[in-house]
Amino acid sequence: MRAYLPTLGLLTMLLCVNCQKPAETTPTPDKAALEAERIAAILESPDRQSWQMPEKVIEELKLKNGDVVADIGAGTGYFARRIAEKVAPKGQSIGFDINPAMVDYMQRDAATREMKQNYRAELIQSRNPVLQKDYYDLIFFCNTYQHIENRVAYFKTLSQSLKRKGRIVIIDFSKLEKADEESGEVPANLVDKNTVKREFKKAGFRLKRDLTFLPSQFFLEFTRG
Repeated sequence: MRAYLPTLGLLTMLLCVNCQKPAETTPTPDKAALEAERIAAILESPDRQSWQMPEKVIEELKLKNGDVVADIGAGTGYFARRIAEKVAPKGQSIGFDINPAMVDYMQRDAATREMKQNYRAELIQSRNPVLQKDYYDLIFFCNTYQHIENRVAYFKTLSQSLKRKGRIVIIDFSKLEKADEESGEVPANLVDKNTVKREFKKAGFRLKRDLTFLPSQFFLEFTRG
């Protein structure tokens, strides 16, 4: 296994926790909080720093004070809180997740960090991303893409929430060679970046940047065509 990749267990969890389907029965508050802490231990694992390169990612997002950013599938707010720091004091970072426990986690985290003025968390529907129209400078997805259903329609809808010069950034794991997949190095449901490009083109977007600085992931930036 390549040294720069996260462990298989961590990778598998990263690919599922942010957009997992809610349980049919609502857990008790105590159980929900414990589950959020369990997920947080995975998403906030110290080894993520080396392969996710969050500081470099934030630098390449080219954020500025006053920007309004949506982080969809935000999980613990790993990037949402970093984004909040960059767009402060006038900007807004909103972490969206379909899991109420993760939304609660982000809200508590924002309060602890005294970032409630420009960082908040909200629930989002898994299949119908209805966000405020013409509102966002950036919509950000990290380790989430393969969980989105009917992606062309999804991003056509989402485009309405972008400002005129707004952007969408997709960061996700590269699809490895078949031999690597068969070895069990990564799950087989990853979406290669050329598929992402084709789907965004069908959704009416134009590729603006294709960055390759991440050791095991791609970074694609799109604007409305």
